[in-house]
Amino acid sequence: MGIVGGVLLTFVIGIVGYEVIEGWDLLDSAYMTVITLATIGYGETHPLSNEGRIFTIFLILGGLGAVSYGAVTLTELIAEGEFIRAIKRRQMDKAIAKLKNHFIVCGAGKTGVPIINELIRVGKGVVVIDKDPLNLRKLQSKEAMFAHFGKMLDLSKLLFIEGDASLDDILIEAGIERAEGIFCALSNDKDNLFVVLSARGMNSKIHIVSKCEDEESDQKFVRAGADNIVSPNRIGGLRMASVMIRPTVTSFLDLMMRDTKGFRFEEVEVKTGSALIGLSLGQSSLSNDPEVQVVAASLEGGTFCYNPPKDTPIRLGSRFVLLGNGEYLHQLRDRINAG
Repeated sequence: MGIVGGVLLTFVIGIVGYEVIEGWDLLDSAYMTVITLATIGYGETHPLSNEGRIFTIFLILGGLGAVSYGAVTLTELIAEGEFIRAIKRRQMDKAIAKLKNHFIVCGAGKTGVPIINELIRVGKGVVVIDKDPLNLRKLQSKEAMFAHFGKMLDLSKLLFIEGDASLDDILIEAGIERAEGIFCALSNDKDNLFVVLSARGMNSKIHIVSKCEDEESDQKFVRAGADNIVSPNRIGGLRMASVMIRPTVTSFLDLMMRDTKGFRFEEVEVKTGSALIGLSLGQSSLSNDPEVQVVAASLEGGTFCYNPPKDTPIRLGSRFVLLGNGEYLHQLRDRINAG
């Protein structure tokens, strides 16, 4: 904008100068300014006074510098791809501004990439924030194409912001006030804790899940506003024990998590407008669908009722754990809450 502003200012000065000094009208003044700065050499629009000639000399000396600098800079921007990237950035900003009930992933490193993978697999809107341009370029590369219901999903159109996720301006740009959830997957606890604090302060209803390397810091994250804390070390240790003790069960669960075309567990929450509200589980499509197995119902206090009975009431906010075909469950969730 500085380059464009400088060039426009030069033209304005030229037009106003000829109007004031020579008394020409707007069209003649604009025409004279253009042919002077463009060095076309058509000659004077009208005979110039001595004052007009002196003004023209300074206009040429000053104006040509501004116009030439602008042209060279614009050429460099186009040659280096900055101009194209600026256009794409503007388009991406507009797309982010339209998102609602989306998810923000802070950090596109080793922890963030699997999160992005899973969110895209289940059809969620995602905005990625990372201050390392290398991580973002990797996301857009061919190596970062993920399987999506048996198809290849090109992440070159993934919405992302290059910046520090701990800054309020960056979170606002990512749509923090409209987002459903945010994942804090940065490389260290200090940064993640700061993002948790900022996110909770900017959106009291957002669901926050954060990585926590130091298990002694769990309560700090809870006090800061995190809804769930995940410890990679703890999860990794439990995983190693499970592989050793119950390898078949672990392989089965891994298959369901990775293969969206096969069977997998999925969570369904009954939201406002759902036709199931007021029915019992036995009266609902959940219980009568041969493609779906209702494994558990979430109860108050964080407990679960496994293999819930037919008379289990369905209320607003009820959550059920289902087992079935991954793609089918994804479609079923949308139908349940379509009204």
